[in-house]
Amino acid sequence: MDLTVSKKDILILILSVAGCLCVGMVSGWTAPSMDLYPDLKNPPLSPPGILFPIVWTILYILMGISLWMMYRKGHNILFFILFALQLFLNFIWTPLYFAWGHMALALVDLVALWIVVFVMIGIAKMDDVKISAYLLIPYLLWLTFAAYLNIGTIILN
Repeated sequence: MDLTVSKKDILILILSVAGCLCVGMVSGWTAPSMDLYPDLKNPPLSPPGILFPIVWTILYILMGISLWMMYRKGHNILFFILFALQLFLNFIWTPLYFAWGHMALALVDLVALWIVVFVMIGIAKMDDVKISAYLLIPYLLWLTFAAYLNIGTIILN
């Protein structure tokens, strides 16, 4: 990958990260309240509610950087389509789970999201943008943990 960074590249990096962060913020606003979380019977290892926005902020930043790196490498249209799809799936999980109380449907969404991110990692590795792939691994691990939490709340509630 070319190590020189133009002003245009910096602008695209900022827009990539800001776009991902905005998706997360708007998704969070779609849920009437996250007050439901402490009232749920949660599985072991459930983190405190305050941890979620911290983790998601970090993950959205990593997503944006990964997107930017793939953009700099070249235009792999499949990666960009999957990136948009994963943002959509990510966006709708919060209202599915919290606003509408469809925990099982939220789990289906989460499994689809996991598959899309897994494929994105594979594409980034095949395109020899390994750092872009590595930046998505914490996201995939968090989605795995989120699936555990989602399944646990379905079983316990």
